[in-house]
Amino acid sequence: MLLRPRSGQRGGCRTAAVAVTAVAVAVAVAGCQVAAARPAVRPAPPPGTHSAAPVSVPVPVESSGRSPRIMIVGDSITQGSSGDYTWQYRLYEHLLADGVRPTMVGPYGWLFNNVASVQGDHSYADPHFEHANDATWGMALFREKNAIGGKVAKYRPDYLLVILGLNDLFWFGLSQSVMAQNLASFIAAARTARPHIRIVFGLVPPDIHEQKPSFAASVASYNNTIIATAARLSTTASPLAVAHDGAGINVAADLWDGTHPNANGEIRIAAAFADVLASRYHLGKTYPKPFPVLPTGPLTSPHLTVRPSKKAGQALLSWTLAPGAGSYFIYIEDVTRGETTFKRLPLPLPAAENPWTAGLLTSGDTYAFKVQGCKGVDCGAFSNPATVTAP
Repeated sequence: MLLRPRSGQRGGCRTAAVAVTAVAVAVAVAGCQVAAARPAVRPAPPPGTHSAAPVSVPVPVESSGRSPRIMIVGDSITQGSSGDYTWQYRLYEHLLADGVRPTMVGPYGWLFNNVASVQGDHSYADPHFEHANDATWGMALFREKNAIGGKVAKYRPDYLLVILGLNDLFWFGLSQSVMAQNLASFIAAARTARPHIRIVFGLVPPDIHEQKPSFAASVASYNNTIIATAARLSTTASPLAVAHDGAGINVAADLWDGTHPNANGEIRIAAAFADVLASRYHLGKTYPKPFPVLPTGPLTSPHLTVRPSKKAGQALLSWTLAPGAGSYFIYIEDVTRGETTFKRLPLPLPAAENPWTAGLLTSGDTYAFKVQGCKGVDCGAFSNPATVTAP
C-alpha cells in the first residue's frame, strides 16, 4: 500500500519551526531536462489517436514455451531511471507467467541515473529479469533509423517493440512529412537486416506538454501516421502492428514527472504491448485486468541518523539516498511537548542538501525526525524515525 504523509497535529501542541530551502525539482522529458509539475486535471487523450482499425494481415501462430528474441527500442520512457522496474520488466514477467521464455536482446541494459544525470545505473527495483534492450534517454527516430539495421543484424531479434518520436517532435520540431519518411526508413532498414522481422509500434503516450494545443495536435498527427504506416506497409512475411500504449494513462497519476511512467504507468504500457503480442502474434496471453494499483515513488527506505549540533537549538540530519529520489521531505515532532503526529515541513530538500541542519529547535526538548524520498511528484518509502535532544 502506498504510504501517505500524515499532516495532522493535535491542537495546542507546539511544533519547532525549521528553516528549509526551497528546491525546484527539474524533470526530464525523454532524455532532456524540462521543468514540469503535476497537472491539476486529467487531460483528454489526443483526438484521433485511437480511431484507426488494427492491421489484419494474417500471422502464423507462435508455439507456447518457445524463446522468441525480443528487442525493445525506445527513449527514456522505455529505458527508465534509478529505482524503476521499467515496462520491459512488466512485460517480461507477464510473458514468463504465460509460459513464454523471451530472450531480450540489444546493446544496452541499464538505467539512467536521474539524480546524477549519468548512464550506467543498475538500481532496478527488481534486477532479476532480462534487461537487454535498445533504449536510452534522448533516443530519436531520425537517428535510430540509421542505426537500427546494424543492431537488428547483430542481435537478430524476431520482434521489435518500439516507442519513438517524442524527442523528434518536442526537441527537434520535425515536420509530419519528415516523421513519416523516417518511420518508413526505420521499417525498411530493419527488414533489410532481417526480412521476417515482426514489429509492434507503440504510439507516443500522453505527456504533460500536450496541454499546449499545438503540441497535442502534432503528437496526434504522428500517432495517426504510425497507425496508417503500419497498415500500409504490413506484409505476411514481416507483419506490423500498433500498441495503444497511451490508453488509460493518467498524466497526473501514472507519470512521475509528466512524461516518464511510474509503476502504474509501466503496467499500462506493458499491457498494451502484451495485448498486441497475444492477439496479433499469438505470443502469450492478454494482460490481466483490472490492473493492480502499485506503490509509486522511491521504494528504498532511507536510513536516517540525527545528532545534536554544536550550536544551541540545532540538530544535524543525514540519511542514505534512495535510488531515483531527487528530493526529500523532512517530518518532525516534538516528543517533549507531547506531539504524537509527525508534521511534514512544507518544502522538499534536494538530494544534494544532505546532511541538513534543523534549526530553531527548543533547547532541552527531544525531537523525532523521519525523511521521505520523492521522485518527481511521487513520494515513496519513509526512513526510520530517529530522535535527538536539542542542545
